[in-house]
Amino acid sequence: MGEAAFQDLFIEDDASAIDAAQATRQVLIDTQERMGMMLDIMPMGLLIHTEQGILFANQQACSMLQTPNDQIVGQHLLDFIDPGETEAVSAQLRASFRSADTMQSRESVLSGARGQRIDIKLISSRLPWQGTPVVQVLLQDVSDLKRKEERLRQLSVTDELTGAFNRRHVLNEAEFHLMGAGTPGFAFSVILMDIDHFKHVNDTFGHAAGDLALVALSRTCDAALANHFPGGEAVFSRLGGEEFLVILPGHPLDRARTIAEDLRRAVASLRIDTAQRPFSFTISMGVAEFSQGDMGIDGLLSRADRLLYKAKRDGRNRVVAA
Repeated sequence: MGEAAFQDLFIEDDASAIDAAQATRQVLIDTQERMGMMLDIMPMGLLIHTEQGILFANQQACSMLQTPNDQIVGQHLLDFIDPGETEAVSAQLRASFRSADTMQSRESVLSGARGQRIDIKLISSRLPWQGTPVVQVLLQDVSDLKRKEERLRQLSVTDELTGAFNRRHVLNEAEFHLMGAGTPGFAFSVILMDIDHFKHVNDTFGHAAGDLALVALSRTCDAALANHFPGGEAVFSRLGGEEFLVILPGHPLDRARTIAEDLRRAVASLRIDTAQRPFSFTISMGVAEFSQGDMGIDGLLSRADRLLYKAKRDGRNRVVAA
């Protein structure tokens, strides 16, 4: 082969190599774009994360973290985690970077760039890549699930009509607190209340008006107890019908009697509007403090019930304490 022909061949091979390189580059770009499109339609957020920061975030992750794609790379997942969850999530990421054999998972809370909080399930695992350790982090929004769980929990512990805690919940709470009976300084009191002449209210104004009275009583007692106990120590509940119970963990009889009188006055000041005319109502209450002779919540409530009926026999609209 002559020198000119050899040079022509070299030039042709070089041009072919350049063409091949450009074609390969385009394939990689196209593949990356297609892969990015696939990852962007995932229903969960995806982060590719080094120990230093985020390398890649799909569209869902950017939305959940409330940060544009061109600003998120280089930031750290911990920048978006609720401060109360930072330590636990940091420990999870460290565990994922250390081992490629296990998948780490926990529920946490995101606090996005605009302050929106999102309940998430955070799943992390190390990718089998050579060189710098890299983990993938999946972010699943479980906010709706959390809200449904909380709604179901509320339904299981509250009275549907009044919103007060129900009988099962208050008795469970009472049993829990009574586990401390016998310890130094232990005190536990109850206020058992009943609407006076409630049948007359229903017969005169109708059951809808009776329901209004039950709801008004519940809201009034809740507000009064919140003033006495900002920390929520008292538990107000509807036992059934027109009968309500307040448990006061940590409070002796004198304190319970004072609170009961406050509740009685607050309820007596209520006015319920109806199509016929406004009406008011009163309550009678029995107040008792736990003693070892009660043997449990049933014994204590039996004593409070006897005191409640003494209040009714003595003229109603009054508090009787043991």
